[in-house]
Parts: sequence; C-alpha cells; structure tokens
Amino acid sequence: MLPFQSAAQTSCLSTSDRARILAQVTNPGSFNPALKDELLKLQAKDEKRLADAIANGREDNRFREENTGHLCVILKRFGWPTAALVNRDGQAAAVFLLKNSSSVEMQRQLLPVIISMAERGEIDRASLAGYVDHLRLGLGLEQLFGTETTVKDGFLVLYPIAAEAGVDARRSQYNLPPLKQYLRSLEMIYQMPLIKAPGRPALKRESPKSSRQNEESDLLDTVNDADDVVRVETNLVSLEVSVYSKKLKTQVTNLGQREFKIFEDGKEETISYFAATDAPFDLILLLDLSGSTQKKRDLIRMTARHFIETARPSDRVAIVTFSDAMNVVAPLSNDRATLLRSIENIEGTGGSKVWDALKLTLDQVAEPGNHGRRSAVVFMTDGADNHLVAFNGGSKTSFADLLETVRLKGTLIIPIYLDTQGKDALSRKVYEYARRTLAMLAEESGGLYYKARKLDDLNGVYDQVVADLAKIYSLGYRPANSKRDGSWRTVKIQVVNRTDLVPHTRSGYYAR
Repeated sequence: MLPFQSAAQTSCLSTSDRARILAQVTNPGSFNPALKDELLKLQAKDEKRLADAIANGREDNRFREENTGHLCVILKRFGWPTAALVNRDGQAAAVFLLKNSSSVEMQRQLLPVIISMAERGEIDRASLAGYVDHLRLGLGLEQLFGTETTVKDGFLVLYPIAAEAGVDARRSQYNLPPLKQYLRSLEMIYQMPLIKAPGRPALKRESPKSSRQNEESDLLDTVNDADDVVRVETNLVSLEVSVYSKKLKTQVTNLGQREFKIFEDGKEETISYFAATDAPFDLILLLDLSGSTQKKRDLIRMTARHFIETARPSDRVAIVTFSDAMNVVAPLSNDRATLLRSIENIEGTGGSKVWDALKLTLDQVAEPGNHGRRSAVVFMTDGADNHLVAFNGGSKTSFADLLETVRLKGTLIIPIYLDTQGKDALSRKVYEYARRTLAMLAEESGGLYYKARKLDDLNGVYDQVVADLAKIYSLGYRPANSKRDGSWRTVKIQVVNRTDLVPHTRSGYYAR
C-alpha cells in the first residue's frame, strides 16, 4: 500500500543460510518473547514512518536499509520468526519488515519460506498475494493481484497489473475481494481518488531456479494475455498539438516541422507527417445541471446558444446535460437552426454524477476516427462528483476507469471549471480533488483546462475554446520501437529553441 521504491539486489543470506532457514520452518524452537517484542517495536516504528511519508508526499528510504540490517541479524541467529517462535503477530511483523526492506534479492530468496508459511496456515493467502505483488514490482514485473499502490500528486496510483482481465479470478484464489471493490475501499480509507498507472510490459526473465517449480514459479513468471492487445494495420502515431506562448498567453500558429521534436519514452523520433491543420471538429458541449446551477438556467441556455453560434460552419455540435443522469439534448449536427431550438430543452437538477456523464458521452455521443474530423468534449462543470464527498456513492464509473477510457478514445477533454466551492473544510477538500481530476482529464487527452469564476464568464471562455481548437498542428511518426505489446508509451513534444512556447498534446498511447 506504500510508495514502491527501487531497491538493492544484494542479500546477506548465503546458500547455506537459506537452506537452514527453510528447514527450520518445520522445527522452529521454543517461544521467544524478547524477539517478539523487538519485531513489534520495529514494525510500529516503521508504520509511523510510512504514515508520515504518505502525509508528506515523500519517503525517507533509510529505514528500509535499517530493516534489512535488523532482519539479517535475526535470520542468522534465530532463523525465520515463525508463529511458534514469536506468535502470529510477531510473524506478521517479520513479514512487514521483509516486505519493506531494501533488499529485493532477500525478498526473492525468502519467497519459498513465505509460501511454506502460507501452506501451513501461519500466513493468510491474501498476505502472500500482497508480498508477491511487491516482490514482482521490485523485479521489474507487473503485479498479479492489484494489491500495490502509491501516492502521487494527491492521487492514489495503482501499479500496472499483468493480464488484468483475469485479475479477479486470481484474487479469488487468494481470498481477496474483487479488484473494483478493493479499490473503492482504498479511496474511502485514504480519502483521495485513485487512478491506474498506464500499463507496461512485463520484463522477460527466466523462472527462479528452485526445486519448488509449482507455486513459486507461477507467481514470478511473466503473464501474457493476447486479448489485452489489439493489432492495427499501421504503426503511425498521430498527435494533435497546440502551442501557447507563456509571454502573450496566446497560441502560436506560424511554426514549421523543423521547429518540433517528438520523444517516445525519452527517445527522439523522426517526424514523418506534419500539417498546420484546420480540419473540422465534432464539439460536444457537456453541461453540469446539478443543484448548484439550478437558478442559472436562462444564463446557461444563453451561453449554450453563444457556443453554437461561435463554432465554425464546418464544425458539428452536440449538446448534452447531466445531473443524476445524462441527457442528450441534441446529437452531433451542423444544422444550426435545429441545435438552437434544442437549447430550450435544457432542464434538470439533482446530484452530480460527473464521471458517469463524461464516460457515457465518450461512449455514446462522440464519434472518434470520423473521416478526418477531430473530436472534443467541452465540459462545463465544477467537477465535484458526489463520489468525492465521502468516496462512496456518486458515479458508478470510477475515476480510474474514466481516465482509462479517455486514454483510449483519443477525444480531447476540455474542462471549463466553474467555481461553486463553499467555505467549509469538507467543501475545500472536495473541490481541491475536483480541480485535480479535471486537470488530469485535460492533460491525459491533450486538451486544455480553463476556469470560469462564474457563469457570466462562459461566453468569453467559449470564444477562447473555439479559437484555440481552430489552431492545432498535426504531427505523425513511426516509432522506432515497433513492438505491439500493449505497453504504455509516453510522448513528449518540444518546440526547438523556444523556451517561451509550451506545446500541449496527449500524454501517451498504448502500443496495440
């Protein structure tokens, strides 16, 4: 549950030490109260350090090295601290210290011991699953059971899971609840939204050399799932890039191909396609009609009309509203008269299921890959999904699943944050997370994040949005890494020799 850190691969245990420790598991000796007390004190000290690390957003890893040192002394003197030697709570403390030690190699060497303890019923299988996930991450593999997360920039982040389609079946075998249920519980415990780190391929490695070629090998082998990878006909990666000036706070539209650089996973790629495009957009105006905007319906209708009239003739527009449920007021159309008449149907109030509304809009209204048309959801909302109030209830769609949909769809998300924050502490916390989620949706899709202090400001913001969307560069490249392994590839754009310019595009793609 703690931030995963790269760790040392060295271990203090010799081959004879490991053989002795494994043999000692079945002949542990008599109860040692002093050793039990020492283990519990070390665990309590570490738990406080780790809680402080989560609260402060950073971790001092010196305690992991201390754990390795303490365990080396204990293991060489007493062998593994079994339940017979230190009771179950002392043994649980030993597993905790081992998992949070600096030596991945020692964790790997002692995996047969942990498995043996689980087989004897002294360690529950759920704890074994958590240990295996932590070890796999240390070895450069994806986790199997989805037990490991970290905290970054105010979000819980779930590390990638191998063959995620089968994760619930694996979790069931180890007495773990379904992944979705577990992730919801983490959000409630830590009171922060959870996202999934983009997937990465498991590193190919040989199975450990061991006489235990059943469970140990299975737990450390790579896992492949052909259903997770979708093959496509071309390996051209297409990006839509906006460029803004820090100084003037306006877009720059006079750049050529030689002024751009593209990097995939940190390595520069050759640009094979470039255009300062003016291709038409499908613009979906998604309006939040939850209770906080109930008295402003006329103003919302007026600004929606302005949005329709501001869009270019070649752009198609759709109007969608939501509160407790989503309502398609007008599907995508370039019939301005019909769109303007539909504005009178903007009604509704109730709770705020922000994430459900955006997910359904992407699935049911947006039409990606539409013969050269680009697609954007212009999203007027305060972002405060009811789920954020108590991290229970609200949208059925989790923010993690919504973010994955955004990564896959290729539709720009352009949130316009409307500030309805109250003055109490809970409101401040909810709206802080609301702003973070909206900003992340924009960043991951390559869109921009706008703010409107009040509804009266929307006309000006809509003008800016439509003007910004009219000025986008299209770049394409064929990646040097041509493997279609389903992994996430990060993408960065640079404008050469212009530190005053900031390019915006999506954060990456899945190589499928």
